[in-house]
Amino acid sequence: MPDRSASDLNVIHAAQLVRVLDRGEPRRGAEQGEMDLLADGAVAIRDGVIAAVGPTADVLARFGDDGVRSIDATGRTVMPGLVECHSHPLFAGERCNEYAARLAGATLQEVAASGGGIWKSVEATRNASDDVLLASAARAYDDILRGGVTTLEVKSGYGLTVEHELHALRLLEASRAITPIDLVISFLGAHVVPPDVSDGDRYTDMVLDEMLPAVVAGRMAEYHDVTCEEGLFTPAQVARMLDRSRELGIATRVHADAWSPSEGWQTAVAGGAVCADHLTYTPASAIREVGAADTIAVLLPVAELTYLCDRRAQARAFVNSGVPVAIATDFSSSIHATSLLHTVAFAAPWYGMLPGEAIVGATLNAAYTLGRNHDRGSLDVGKRGDLLLLDAPHPDAVCLGIGRPLLDEVVINGRPVLGAAASRPT
Repeated sequence: MPDRSASDLNVIHAAQLVRVLDRGEPRRGAEQGEMDLLADGAVAIRDGVIAAVGPTADVLARFGDDGVRSIDATGRTVMPGLVECHSHPLFAGERCNEYAARLAGATLQEVAASGGGIWKSVEATRNASDDVLLASAARAYDDILRGGVTTLEVKSGYGLTVEHELHALRLLEASRAITPIDLVISFLGAHVVPPDVSDGDRYTDMVLDEMLPAVVAGRMAEYHDVTCEEGLFTPAQVARMLDRSRELGIATRVHADAWSPSEGWQTAVAGGAVCADHLTYTPASAIREVGAADTIAVLLPVAELTYLCDRRAQARAFVNSGVPVAIATDFSSSIHATSLLHTVAFAAPWYGMLPGEAIVGATLNAAYTLGRNHDRGSLDVGKRGDLLLLDAPHPDAVCLGIGRPLLDEVVINGRPVLGAAASRPT
């Protein structure tokens, strides 16, 4: 038997192959929900890269060497590995009591006044040891992997000083060694305005003059994430941060309209941000006024549920306006949602999205938000061999599977990392 790489793999006889073919741009409008399904499909992966996709008979005719590990996907759905494009995994402390207080009627302002909120996580994270933070991140990564994620965006943002933010980015870089998931790092110094800083303008200056240049000089992050929210950072302050990021050559992301209409969507689009996330309170009038945009709308349904929002992001308005939509969990110190697969299932009824629209939002469109569209997010020849096998005969079944363990296998770079195949010797 010829020697074969551990990252060579054939996946054959899929009941449905969810290809989500990449046509050179994020899916939008009517294309948002197109999954490019193929019955009795197969994928051949060689040296971690997809070498062939098509009917099983055709793929085996070209790549049917008995020396290659094979997974029989009969009766199952095979789809691209999920791309999680919004998470805050590096933190310490516990905030479950805040959620209980909110459910009992407390407002966000009352929770913050009693010492809770993001600032509580900042203090706990600053005081935690590196070992504690990395062990917590490792547990989160393991759970996130079990939710079908093969590529994960990870943010800083619980430091909020030059020293603590840069240290958090170093720990995120070190955390690559503790997970098979591929990590994409974002710098979120402008998460909130620390209470020990006099005002937003002063802290914005600190981000722009001290933090961001150090991050860029050290190549510590691929993205600069900023918050545009009433009472935190104004559209004018955010516009300054987006302009400065462009000058320094780092791409931007924006937390926008999570708590109230803050002109976050308009500011993100005008500033050329890759994506704007949350958008719960973006008015329909603003969506219509902006119209089709290249900025991707990242919607976070579990955040809206957990934060007890009195409305939901207007997914249909974004899709109908020609805006690409992505779906993410917002895993963080206050939202312990680790399963993107279950979040996709939840997003469909929550937003009135079709199953395919939500699935595309967590694969190809999410990959575009991370600049990883060239090698993941779809089952295209030449892309990484990242895929999932689901215990379901059709991907629409995902949206009936909230809480059901549909995920059978996870493959990253052609290597089974979760499921039965991962436990078998190569």
